[in-house]
Amino acid sequence: TVRAIEVFANYRYWILLLSVFCVYFSVVGILPNLIPALTDAGIAPERAALAQVSFALAMIVGRLLVGYLSDHYWAPAIGALFLTPPAIGCYLLVAAPTLPVAIFAAVLIGAATGAELDLMAFLTSRYFKPHVFARAYSYLYAAVAVAGGTAPMAFAAVYDRNGSYGVSFAAASVMFLIGGPMLLLLGKYPEQARPGQQAATTVS
Repeated sequence: TVRAIEVFANYRYWILLLSVFCVYFSVVGILPNLIPALTDAGIAPERAALAQVSFALAMIVGRLLVGYLSDHYWAPAIGALFLTPPAIGCYLLVAAPTLPVAIFAAVLIGAATGAELDLMAFLTSRYFKPHVFARAYSYLYAAVAVAGGTAPMAFAAVYDRNGSYGVSFAAASVMFLIGGPMLLLLGKYPEQARPGQQAATTVS
């Protein structure tokens, strides 16, 4: 349809699509495998749970901060600020981390978890005209569903093949390095006339 073409013809759609897919794929792949990876590294399960708790707390704080900052500053920069550091966290998890290192990594990754979905909705509303917002958002959310459904299986398959989570965490690190910074390519918010402004223009 015409509206679908309008979405696909917008280069910002493809930036958001790749960014959201990379980040969400990494997050969803890491989440169920964090404690198993830490126990494989020699950390006792009850201590590894501290990293999971840190992950959850960072997720809550991260979502609140991303929402607040996006209302006051350029959201793509806020997104890059929160979605790029998890690459460091994933890199730290590649080797056998100590518990403090694992907690630090979990905080970096947790701060990005959930924020990518909030940013997706916010940025879609800023970069797409109202009449195609729902269509653009639904297409992006379909990519999220694909990432959510395939990431855990992909991480598990890599572990079965290699006997280690190192390759998966290294790949996730690269994906964060792609997904976070590329939001900066969105550019400034397009000027979209509000309904009242459009009416005033028509009258004049």
